[in-house]
Amino acid sequence: MIKRMRIVLGERRRAAGSDETGSTAIELVGVVFILVVVTCLLVQGLVIAQAGAATQKAARDGARALALGRDASVATRAELPEWAQVERISSSGGDSARVEVEIRVPIILPGITSHSFTLTRDAEMPREN
Repeated sequence: MIKRMRIVLGERRRAAGSDETGSTAIELVGVVFILVVVTCLLVQGLVIAQAGAATQKAARDGARALALGRDASVATRAELPEWAQVERISSSGGDSARVEVEIRVPIILPGITSHSFTLTRDAEMPREN
């Protein structure tokens, strides 16, 4: 009787295992896909934050250079990282020096960009007398 119970239990285990092997593989693929998507979104968030900080610093340095009578475009480009693709640098004078910088934001990896995904920052400094 014990031998017969072992045989019945063994058959049930084999039958249950064969039903779940395919679903486990599908679940693994689904979980890996979700992890890859979440990781890409997190990396993109970090890239946007870094691009925003670099663009703001470049705009400030360009405005400071313009306020001191130097070329704002040269100072701005010198402060931007090499992966930043500049769309536009505009400067205006008056009582204060104002510089606006627009760059293309990399999509996940530096070098991959889109014309429609840009970031604009500006800065204003009082002119030196």
